[in-house]
Order: sequence, then structure tokens, then C-alpha cells
Amino acid sequence: MESADDKDRDNLERSLQAIRFEPRASLWAEVAGRLRAPEASPPRARPRWPGLRWAAAAILLALAAVAGWIVSARWQRLVVVDRCCQDLDGGGVADDGLVVVSRSGGKVEELTVYEDRDGSRSFTAGDIVRFRRHGALALSRPVGEDSRTVEYCCLDYDGGGPSDDALLVVGRPPDLISMAAIYEHSVPTGGSFPLR
Repeated sequence: MESADDKDRDNLERSLQAIRFEPRASLWAEVAGRLRAPEASPPRARPRWPGLRWAAAAILLALAAVAGWIVSARWQRLVVVDRCCQDLDGGGVADDGLVVVSRSGGKVEELTVYEDRDGSRSFTAGDIVRFRRHGALALSRPVGEDSRTVEYCCLDYDGGGPSDDALLVVGRPPDLISMAAIYEHSVPTGGSFPLR
């Protein structure tokens, strides 16, 4: 015996099978007409200030160029030069070295005079630091009457390329150094040689 649910399901199924979809009579004429003359899209609204985009782009480009110039000038590459071995501390033995850290072979950022204890002919952890300065030129200890000033010329101490730098060392033998600086020996400015 068929239940009421089964009858409803059968009726629904027959009703769904009887449904037919057909295009309206005017559809083919409408499609053919649109193929012959396609519709134009509605006009887009023009910006109120068309030059504003160009001005904004030019300003952004100028700001990017200035920022790039500032970054490259400020963060020029560091050059490290390690020169060994000379008698820089006045001890009588050519066992001292000099490490100069400069920005692109110009401005001296750090200068270190060391004694090459391990014989590596370069600055290593086992070496003794006789003098170190960061940034500005300064005396590490007072200069006494028994101090001596020695100039070593001409090498490329700053890593700028040509061997035109001189090293000036002020100290008391055999191993005290009060000040060390380099300067360009070949280009006097106003008759003087500025220390770096």
C-alpha cells in the first residue's frame, strides 16, 4: 500500500518532469541585433583635477630620489685597511700594525694601533691594542716631555686608492701611544694638512 508521502513524492516528480524551459520568441531577434550593433558602455566620470595625479607622481618620485641620495651619502660602504708591521710605539721592533676604518676611503671612523703578538701580520684577538679612537681626533693620555712624534709616509692608510696618506703618531717609547691620526700628504689645503 502506498503511503501519502509516496504519493506526494510521485506527484512532485511528475510535475517537475512536465516543466519545460524555452526562450521567448523575441530572444533570437534581440541577440542578432546586439551582435550587429553592440551597446556602448556608459561613459566613465572624468577626474576633477586630471593634473593632480601627475603632480602627486612627480612629488613622490622627487622624494624617492632625495631619500636615495641621503641614504647613499650617509651609509657609504665602510673600508677597512690593516697595515702591519712597523715600529709605531717606539719599542725598537717593527711589530706594530694599524687598522683604519673609513667611509669609502674618506672620513675616518675608527683607528687602532696594535702590537702583533702572534706574528700573524694582521689584527687578531691575541694582539695588544696600544691606541684606539672612534670618530673625532683626541689624545688618549697627556703628552709628556719625553714624547716623540713620528710621521710615516706615504701609503694608502684610508683605503681610498692612491698611496698618498701619512700617519702621525705621538707617544712615549717603548710602548705608549697618546695620539695617532692620518692625513692626505699630497694635497695640502691652504698650506696645512688636516688630520683625520
